Amino acid sequence: MAPTLVEHVVADAGAFLKKAPLQEIGRNIYTLKEVVNEIRDKPTRRSLAFLPYQLHFKDPHPEHVRHGN
Repeated sequence: MAPTLVEHVVADAGAFLKKAPLQEIGRNIYTLKEVVNEIRDKPTRRSLAFLPYQLHFKDPHPEHVRHGN
């Protein structure tokens, strides 16, 4: 039985550093350009160039961002 994928996944730097199989979790993978810019190590930066899925860059609406508690 094939796993059920969620429609949208938002990825942070940790997902890319751990090489999480995001394509096995969701159909559409989103992140921020700032998240990709955070990644400095060469192997991870190189792996971002060859992801087995399309990465969508999207900025959240300001009203959806919470700063602190």
